[in-house]
Amino acid sequence: MSPIFNHHALHGLPTNALEHLRETLRQALGNADLQECERANLHAALASVEAVLRKRQVPPAPKPRAPSL
Repeated sequence: MSPIFNHHALHGLPTNALEHLRETLRQALGNADLQECERANLHAALASVEAVLRKRQVPPAPKPRAPSL
């Protein structure tokens, strides 16, 4: 099984879709019948989704002020 999501696809999704996807991945990981490679890919996908969500929670850095003349 190849990786499910790529960086560009995840960043293109709205936050509510990412949150829904995170929950879906968590539920899928609860399946006892998963093969180890499937479980590893689901974990990687979940980590990618959570990284995007964490990045969106960080406030943007303040812009440097222009020098006054």
